[in-house]
Amino acid sequence: MAHAYKDELDAAERQGKAAHDAMEAWVSRPLDAPDLPGAVLEGYAKDLRESRERLRRLLQEQGVRDDIEAALAANEEYHRSLGLSIKDKPDLVDEEATSDE
Repeated sequence: MAHAYKDELDAAERQGKAAHDAMEAWVSRPLDAPDLPGAVLEGYAKDLRESRERLRRLLQEQGVRDDIEAALAANEEYHRSLGLSIKDKPDLVDEEATSDE
């Protein structure tokens, strides 16, 4: 079980770092660089949120552990460095309400 926990921790950390690095590269791109479609950027943001949720689940399942807490703190710093809010649940978009306007 400890091996599965460590694998999940490593995977969640890799997912968050990859998403952060991709978004950071986009934010830091030269002015003449091609733009990315919004769906691609939202995919990176989703990956970053998912990695945080994976870490939070590990913390619930495994209890307070320094390595999980450190990974969660690093992940939340990724959110802050990109100007993303940190929420326990993403906002749900009500498509019917927005399509009527």
